[in-house]
Amino acid sequence: EIHWRDWSSDVCSSDLLGERECSLQRRSQKLVEIAPSPSLPAPLREAMCDAALRMARAARYRSLGTFEFLVALDAATQPTGEFAFIEVNPRLQVEHTVTEAVMGVDLVQVQLALAGGASLAEAGLREGRVPRGQAIELRINMETLDADGSARPHSGVLDAFDLPSGPGVRVDTFGYAGYATNPRYDSLLAKLIVHVPGNRLDLALDRARRALAEFRIEGVATNIGFLQSLIADEAVRAGRFDTGYIGAH
Repeated sequence: EIHWRDWSSDVCSSDLLGERECSLQRRSQKLVEIAPSPSLPAPLREAMCDAALRMARAARYRSLGTFEFLVALDAATQPTGEFAFIEVNPRLQVEHTVTEAVMGVDLVQVQLALAGGASLAEAGLREGRVPRGQAIELRINMETLDADGSARPHSGVLDAFDLPSGPGVRVDTFGYAGYATNPRYDSLLAKLIVHVPGNRLDLALDRARRALAEFRIEGVATNIGFLQSLIADEAVRAGRFDTGYIGAH
């Protein structure tokens, strides 16, 4: 049996914008994203980065795009060195915010500038950038959980909608108190993004836990309690998980 981790990278023309760890998924839908990956060996990172750039150059790709790979793991959830290409998304993905946090760039602004004919330098991208700190995004969905763990979308009126704030905390959302949600659309309500200096995943998870506790959402059910339990899990905090971890536990 092969276990996998989901890894993606934003590529800008011929330049790389770092990688993200996207393995904490439920039914192939990402719930938590981390940048940079806390468990990717440097040689494997370099090999996948090279593959992403070679594909972008071969296709003469001229905008931002997300290149996604699977990394094979051994029984101890350690990378074996093997990886497989999944797909290229010719756009930014929902989790682009963690790349923005560690790279210090506004990727939406960069994409628009490139579409308008700007060079990488004119779009504000400098050579030799390295990730600074650790960032995590958690997707807050409107949902309820059945007894078997199956998630069902939920909707209603947001009677209260108070958000966390402070250094290293960002919330992207369309919600506000009094807003009537629509069950016909995606259940995603907000994205919580936290950022800490250094490369300490545990500190980033601690900041995320405190921020989750500061949400006050009334009128709709959310997965905040589930996310709090997930990021408190010992294996998650140690980086020992794969794409099937949530389903298995």
